[in-house]
Amino acid sequence: VPSLRKEVWKFLLKYYDFEMTKLDRLVVQEQKREEYFTMKKQWMTMSEAQVGNFFQFREHQSLIEKDVFRTDRTLELFAEESGRGLMLLKDILMTYVMYNFDLGYVQGMSDLLSPILTVMDDEVDAFWCFVGLMERMGHFFTEDQVGMKTQLSYLSHLVQFMIPELWQCLDSKDSSNVYFCFRWLLISFKREFSMNNTQALWEVIWSDYYTHYLHLFISLAILYDKKDYIIKDDLDFNDILKFINSLSGNLDVEHLLSIADALLRRFLEARELPSGLDFLRGKPPIKPKKTTAKPSEVIDWSPSSSVVAGAT
Repeated sequence: VPSLRKEVWKFLLKYYDFEMTKLDRLVVQEQKREEYFTMKKQWMTMSEAQVGNFFQFREHQSLIEKDVFRTDRTLELFAEESGRGLMLLKDILMTYVMYNFDLGYVQGMSDLLSPILTVMDDEVDAFWCFVGLMERMGHFFTEDQVGMKTQLSYLSHLVQFMIPELWQCLDSKDSSNVYFCFRWLLISFKREFSMNNTQALWEVIWSDYYTHYLHLFISLAILYDKKDYIIKDDLDFNDILKFINSLSGNLDVEHLLSIADALLRRFLEARELPSGLDFLRGKPPIKPKKTTAKPSEVIDWSPSSSVVAGAT
């Protein structure tokens, strides 16, 4: 129910614990508000000399300013160039840099923040809900991209197990790495649906009702729904990427959730699973080791990248 999102999302994104009383929540909210403005003051009161001597900070600031300017400008909240919406996006993302120096800001984060800010309509609440979302998805944004490549690997193995005829087609085209699904996972399908449908989809994902990996089964559902076209037309990677991007705004979220639910149930009921996917049925996966990726092994997610293809 959209009218309940402002409160429910605070629980789903760990701003509040489910066991908290109303009084507990008020205390936490006041503590979080004070903590937020302390961090915000840290970057807002930096002297010119401090900023000049802090290369990483300047890099994050420049990237945030560029990304915020092009985030959801068709929505009323973000339409005005000097309006409240864009200013709040920038301030929240800059404060997140102070909160999480290790991760900082990476392209795509503004896309994840804007739906939260639209629902919360409050700077502090939006910040802490965004923090909660980054607790779930921050490993997608690490510089070495181990988290994202691991997710794509899981999805590739799911396709091989659940839709073998599609996987064989992709493998014959050197596309079984499913990099064309990069945008779906990076910004959690935000470019594929309307804002309201995106928000509804996120709620289902965040509920972790059947699995913590529902995003993989939603990706699998899209591929399952479109497999005949991909196989029949014998598409190569670039053609598949163009086709995937053309689906933006043309997908039925309820239809895909139904397919994802059926695929997940079939997966959970399977007698035997590939050893690399057994954790999806309850056994936690082995966390990937952090490595320094070679340039050739890093997915290009710059604005001009064909892999990202509009994710930023």
